[in-house]
Amino acid sequence: MAEHLRENPAFEKESILIQHGVFALLIGTLNIQIQMNSQSNPLDSHDVVMPVFLVTLFIYAAASVAEVMLRARESAYYTLVGKLRLFAGALAAVLLLAILAPVLGCIISVVWACIFMGVAYESSQELYTILSQITNKLLDMVTRLIARVRSRQKEPNQPRVQVTTCP
Repeated sequence: MAEHLRENPAFEKESILIQHGVFALLIGTLNIQIQMNSQSNPLDSHDVVMPVFLVTLFIYAAASVAEVMLRARESAYYTLVGKLRLFAGALAAVLLLAILAPVLGCIISVVWACIFMGVAYESSQELYTILSQITNKLLDMVTRLIARVRSRQKEPNQPRVQVTTCP
């Protein structure tokens, strides 16, 4: 497992900090450009793009927190959450770019979708492994619970002893 974590330097602590910095700079720059080019509030004039942007921004933040928590627990799944964080951040930037330059935004959206499908397919093996482990543990718990219930039913009824205390 330790070898798997070292294979991808994109998920090292220093790299993650740089990614957050680049994301903040990119989103901040695009936001300033939108404000300079727009006379109205972007939330009013882009009623579809901006709510999706806000959702992706929330996913980015939630995935960042989850990634830190999984990293602290030394879980191997933090790379999966890290990929989600990267794609949410990229989608947020693409959405803002689509407001500034719609044609370029659409072209980059197609590229983003293709890359996302490739990584999602690659990550599906990890998701399958996680789901199969969860399923196996649940089945084991249910099997043990059923065995315990059956063993209690087979035992003869023991007389109950009442404990009385002296006043």
